[in-house]
Amino acid sequence: MTAARKLLIAFDQSAYSAGTTHADALRNTLQLAQHCERIGYHRFWVSEHHSNPAIVGSAPEVLLGALTALTSRIRIGAAGVLLPFYAPFKVAEQFNVLEALAPGRIDLGLGRSPGGDGNAFRALNPGGDGDRLKFEQKIRDLCTWLSKQTPGDDDKLAGLKTLPHNPGVAQAWLLVTSIDGARSAGQLGLPMCFNYSAEQSVGISEAAFDAYRAAFRPGALCEAPYTAMMAWALAADTHEAARRLFASRGLWRTRLDDGVREPLESVDTALAYPYTAQQRERIGLQLERNFVGTADEVMGKLHRLADNAGADEIGITAWTYALEDRLRSFELLARAHHHSVHGDQESAL
Repeated sequence: MTAARKLLIAFDQSAYSAGTTHADALRNTLQLAQHCERIGYHRFWVSEHHSNPAIVGSAPEVLLGALTALTSRIRIGAAGVLLPFYAPFKVAEQFNVLEALAPGRIDLGLGRSPGGDGNAFRALNPGGDGDRLKFEQKIRDLCTWLSKQTPGDDDKLAGLKTLPHNPGVAQAWLLVTSIDGARSAGQLGLPMCFNYSAEQSVGISEAAFDAYRAAFRPGALCEAPYTAMMAWALAADTHEAARRLFASRGLWRTRLDDGVREPLESVDTALAYPYTAQQRERIGLQLERNFVGTADEVMGKLHRLADNAGADEIGITAWTYALEDRLRSFELLARAHHHSVHGDQESAL
């Protein structure tokens, strides 16, 4: 795997900053998507979370509807739809509509996590659960519906069609944070996106990619193994400036560890916070799982991470209190990636 083969994914969670509105956070996501299309990202994905005061992207299919009109080239998708909560038939119809509006540009990332606390889980799916086997069957049913076929042998479903019909279909992905999840992605014959920055992913990325490739069986929606490595990455013009911007994320995560769910605070508020020694240690641990620094520093680490695992694409997500800092970070990282891929060729011209 070489750097030249890697494409960039931008992933946004509609982070909500104190002193703004939830509508601002959603509009920031739309603006970031347009920005990422202009500067050369291959994909732009949005998330699904519930009842989290810092993440207000609760309905990715709705945001994607807006993005079909606001973008024209970049692939757009969900990372991901929390399928345990929904009927595969309905999800297939939603993404058929999106495929009709943006042909050949729609990705359907699928996740199994609750996407919120236990109360949100119960409200979304009364009486349901997140059992892996049931989740995998839902994925199979969804892929069957996307392929314009009927799953199972239920006579009552005979003749039922997911509309609208399109020449193409949304590309399903499986989002994973474990070796078992990676193996499932391979067995289901889907592309895999591994979240490196998740706490449960510590130390297992290469083993997960190996398990995926070993288990892979070609499917209707993916003929050969294909992977992405997603990480939290923030760049600024200097290492010190990036570390300063990270303070907002550091405070949010520290509060979350203490059971406090709050919006993202300003850099000044975060820097002035009276951290305990234990909290500062936890921020240090965050910086081991998140990539923060200049664009060359960060992109160098991301490429090494992806090379070691054999990932085809690199995914980037980041939170900043101010939108302009997020726009700048994604731009700096795109430039660094472009230079790492094309620098030798350009210098020879």
